[in-house]
Amino acid sequence: MSIPRVRLRQMMTVLAVAVALAGLGAGAYLVGRSSGEDLAAARAAGASAGSKSGEHRGEHRGFARGFKRARSESFSRAYDDAFRDAYASTFRKIGVPAPHNVDVPDPGTGKSQAPAGD
Repeated sequence: MSIPRVRLRQMMTVLAVAVALAGLGAGAYLVGRSSGEDLAAARAAGASAGSKSGEHRGEHRGFARGFKRARSESFSRAYDDAFRDAYASTFRKIGVPAPHNVDVPDPGTGKSQAPAGD
């Protein structure tokens, strides 16, 4: 029996690959071994940042929607009252009794309608 000859270059390559794999394994172990406290702290920080961001967005978007809705509702109420008052005061100025029921036109129409009174 003869002992196979091992080439020095092949042995060095195998040894270098083994050392590289051992180094990668040790690095992966150290990275994967992070403590649960680090993860809990990161989760808490993320939840806090998300909560603040959501609160900020909700305040601004909610305020804008509420303001727009309140403005349109108050405008329609004020428009109806102002139209009826102006219509009645025009009748009073010329000395004619004002009608009790006045049909108010839509504020978006450019036409001047003569609303039907009583």
